[in-house]
Amino acid sequence: MESCRRFLVAFLGLLFVLCSSCLAKEYRVDSQKRFNALAVGMFGPGDVILFKRGVRFSGMFSPSGSGRDKAPIRIDAYGKGARPRIDAGGTRQAGLLLRDPSYWEVNGLEITNTDGTDADQGSLFGIYVLAKGKEGTYRHVYINDCYIHDVNGKVAGKQRGGIHVHIKELKASKFHDLRITNNRIVRVGGVGIGNTSDCGRVEFRKNETVNHHLWTKVYVADNFIDHTGRNNVIARVSKDAIYERNVLARSSRYSTGHSIFCFNTDGIKIQYNEACGNVGKGGIDRGGFDADYQCVNTYIQYNYSHDNHWFCGIMKKNNRNVVIRYNVSQNDTMGVYFYGFERAREATGIHIYNNTHYVRKGLDVSVFIGGRTPLNTLFENNIFYFAGRGKWGARSTGINLKFRNNIYYNISAHKSDARAILADPELIAPGKTSRRIDLKTMKALAGYRPGPGSPCIDKALAIRRSGGQDILKSKITPGKADIGAVERPPPRR
Repeated sequence: MESCRRFLVAFLGLLFVLCSSCLAKEYRVDSQKRFNALAVGMFGPGDVILFKRGVRFSGMFSPSGSGRDKAPIRIDAYGKGARPRIDAGGTRQAGLLLRDPSYWEVNGLEITNTDGTDADQGSLFGIYVLAKGKEGTYRHVYINDCYIHDVNGKVAGKQRGGIHVHIKELKASKFHDLRITNNRIVRVGGVGIGNTSDCGRVEFRKNETVNHHLWTKVYVADNFIDHTGRNNVIARVSKDAIYERNVLARSSRYSTGHSIFCFNTDGIKIQYNEACGNVGKGGIDRGGFDADYQCVNTYIQYNYSHDNHWFCGIMKKNNRNVVIRYNVSQNDTMGVYFYGFERAREATGIHIYNNTHYVRKGLDVSVFIGGRTPLNTLFENNIFYFAGRGKWGARSTGINLKFRNNIYYNISAHKSDARAILADPELIAPGKTSRRIDLKTMKALAGYRPGPGSPCIDKALAIRRSGGQDILKSKITPGKADIGAVERPPPRR
């Protein structure tokens, strides 16, 4: 009886999907007149909206409706030639606005939103996804392979920019299955990719944290983001989100802000990204990465930071269980680590291990920048390689700060490190990696491997739950791991 019931349910589900597909329609947008006619149209499961390549449209496309599981509404391009382009002109909220959406997929568009001046033109976006009308879980919103550029003027601000997903004026809602992938976002005021929620947060209690309406199955990957008014990316209100293989370049041109930071997240993984060029005026928030406060179980791992003012920020307000591991920092120009909110003492459980920090000659770099006090942190198995002369910073003694088994070259060992190794790590070709590396393999960082006879080889302290691989995805053998971010390959047989 139970097997018959299951078969009937599966059959009815398949029948429903087939019926939805039969009712689905295809809409072709090949002229401004057609654009205007469909711009505020209602669409249903399985519908396809195709914009013609080589055609430019003016205004805002703001469709409504929702798809269903296995029958999403799809926006895409057809024909030959350049991407279909929507110019919102700096007078519309977005080039594409999706309100209260579920089961939407967007591909292949080009969008601008500026009046062509440097002035602040308001709260503008390239693509804006907004849940505001009703409570619930909004599902399956995919934005892929879009080119967003020239949004607003020379302005900052965190609540506007390239591609944003927001929940506003709701009390118990979230997104599930949000994917933002393979997009190119350049020259935008505000933040390149961002999300936020009026009801999502992590509540910190004395001995535990409680999650409220965090978004699930969030995946942001393979995006190129360059020249933003504020941060390249802000990752908020999510559980176990993954942000990977993104190029984060020239962040915060009109304010200060780390290239990527997390806020109100639990279990986020920020990995295999390249962050570069975050330099300029302002003494704070000029690093590639930032483990911001109001977060728990943060992983910043397998990233490449270079030519920023510093590699990584760590905020000292409510912030628990931060792991920073197997990253390479090359020629970050002022420092390595920045501890934010100097008077705060809430951050706990910060573990920084198996990172390689390289600084070329001619740079005046401190490990701890800005006279800030490092707090509640354990450093293990890291390489601090200064081709010139390195220094620690004014408050490097820290509070509950401990170093174990790190390698120091052209900088004194930290006073707490009873197992310090003062030696040239003898890396194969440090400092030679360029920009725009292949983030799928990270092979451009192979020059940070220890050479034959290196004091790094097999000298790392064993660390539980270390991830099992280095930045090049080479397997790590427990008890025989190397110091630093890159393992020496095992000898050939």
